[in-house]
Amino acid sequence: MSKLTSPILVLAALAALVAGCGSSGSSSSNGSGGGSNSGVPSGGGGVNGISVGNCLNNEDFLVQPSQKVLDGQSPAGVNFTLTLYKDAAAAKAVFDKKNPKTTALVENGVIDFRGNPSIFAGAPPAKISQSERNAIKKCIDSTRASG
Repeated sequence: MSKLTSPILVLAALAALVAGCGSSGSSSSNGSGGGSNSGVPSGGGGVNGISVGNCLNNEDFLVQPSQKVLDGQSPAGVNFTLTLYKDAAAAKAVFDKKNPKTTALVENGVIDFRGNPSIFAGAPPAKISQSERNAIKKCIDSTRASG
């Protein structure tokens, strides 16, 4: 019985945490960002990282929203870190120093998905699919348009 209760409690705690992050993103005007964006959390390039994370959660990703670095899992189960930079040029400069087999460039973000195991013996490691990249791009673009 306790084997079933434990995962349910973890999921409930995660849901509460995600709900709490989503509601506090729009009223952050305490000046604790250090930036000049009038209190709005920004991952750079006018992109609100918390809103990107919430958007991805609505696209069946499991993401911990954050201002600049989002950790999560794609709908296919690939673990990743999305780091947002001030503009596409800055993101490209970082991406160019990374292994293209384990990273992807989307807008002003770099997705790092290294460390994911292969789904079959001898197969290449799991990676973020093109459709998942498109969902990430859509969320970054929609956040930029609304922010």
